[in-house]
Amino acid sequence: MAKIAFISTNKSAWGGSEYLWFQTAIRCSVSGHKVVAGVPRWKSLPGELDLLKQNDVDLYFTTDVSGSKKLLNRLMPSGKQFSYNDDGYKFLTKFSPDLTIINQGGNWGGIDLMEFCKRSGLKYVTISQAANEAKWPDDKSSLKLCTGLRNAEMNFYVSHANIILTELQSAGTIKNAKVVFNPFNVSYDSNPDYPVTSNGFRMANVARHEFFPKGQDILFQVLNEKKWRERNLLVSLYGKGEHSGSVKRLKDHFHLDNVKIEGHISPEEIWKTNHALILASRYEGLPLALVEAMLCGRVPVVTSVSGNPEVVSDNENGFLAKAATPEFLDEAMERAWNRKEDWKEMGIIAGKSIREKVPKDPIAYMCDEISAILTSENINTLQ
Repeated sequence: MAKIAFISTNKSAWGGSEYLWFQTAIRCSVSGHKVVAGVPRWKSLPGELDLLKQNDVDLYFTTDVSGSKKLLNRLMPSGKQFSYNDDGYKFLTKFSPDLTIINQGGNWGGIDLMEFCKRSGLKYVTISQAANEAKWPDDKSSLKLCTGLRNAEMNFYVSHANIILTELQSAGTIKNAKVVFNPFNVSYDSNPDYPVTSNGFRMANVARHEFFPKGQDILFQVLNEKKWRERNLLVSLYGKGEHSGSVKRLKDHFHLDNVKIEGHISPEEIWKTNHALILASRYEGLPLALVEAMLCGRVPVVTSVSGNPEVVSDNENGFLAKAATPEFLDEAMERAWNRKEDWKEMGIIAGKSIREKVPKDPIAYMCDEISAILTSENINTLQ
C-alpha cells in the first residue's frame, strides 16, 4: 500500500476549500494506505481534524516553530534571523511519502511547499480551489509557480477557467493539468418539491460573507433599485464570514426590506423554500452552492466568472451576468425575472445538465486520479 501525505496551505481558516483533500485522505486511510496530514494551526481548530485522527490519519501542524528558534531570532540582528519556511514540513522527509497532495485555497499559495518537495526528492501534486484575476503573483512568485507546476506529477483545478488564468499568471502552459470536483452537501439524486409561488418568489444567496470574492455589495446595490423594491421578491442570504457584521450594516444602510439574513442552514433545507440561486461573485473556482442548487433543480443567476459559465448556459439552464457589476447583474436578474414562470422547468434542465458535468462521487473520482499517478510510479493503487 502507498504512503500519502495531504497538506493544506490555506493559512486563514478551515473552509469549503478543505473538504476535497480531507475526505480523500479519510477514504485513502480507510482503504488501508498509510496517510498523514498537515494543516496550519488555525485560531479555531475544526472538529473535522478529530475525524482524521479517528480514521488513523496522523496530524501535524505546519505552522508550529520550535521555541528555541523563536528565542534565538529575538537575539539575532535583522536580516540574519533563521527562516521558518520549512520547519512545518520536516515531518514529510521522515514520513517519506510516495505522493504529497498540496491543497491551495487559491492557485499559488503552495509554491514554497512545491519547492520543498522538489528539494527533498518528494513527488507531489497540487490542488487549486480558485483563481483571482485581481491578485497576481509578483515576478519572483510567478517564476516559482511556473517551475513548481511543471515539476508536479499533476495539477488539479476545479474549473478550466482557473487553469487558463493560472497559465497567464505563471506565464507558461500547464500541460499536466486536470479538472476535479469538490464533494457536495446534497444527495446526487436530490429532487425537492418546487416551492409554491403564490406568496411571491424567493432567491437564495448562498455564500460566505466576504465582500470582495462574493459580491454582496453588488447584489445590494441592485436590490436597492426602486423596481426591485416594488417586486414580490425576497432574497435570503445564507452563510457567515468575516464580513457578517458589515453585511448586516450595509443591508440596514440601504433599508433593504427585500433582503433577509438567515445564517447557516443545510442546502437541502434552503432549496425547499427558494426558487432560484443568485451569486454576484467577482471570482470563484466552481461554487459548491451552484452545483448544489442545480442538483436540487433550481435555476441559477450568476456572474460569468471562473467555472460558472462551464455549467450554466445562458437563458437555457440559468442566467449569466456578463461581469460582476451592478449594471450587468441587474441585466441578468431582469431577464430572469421576465421568465420567472419558467424557473421550474429551467431548474429541471439545470439538474440534468449538472449531472452530465459532475460525478456522483467526487471523492472516488479524486482517488482514481491519485491511483493513476501512483500506478505510473509502480506503487500499489488505491483500493
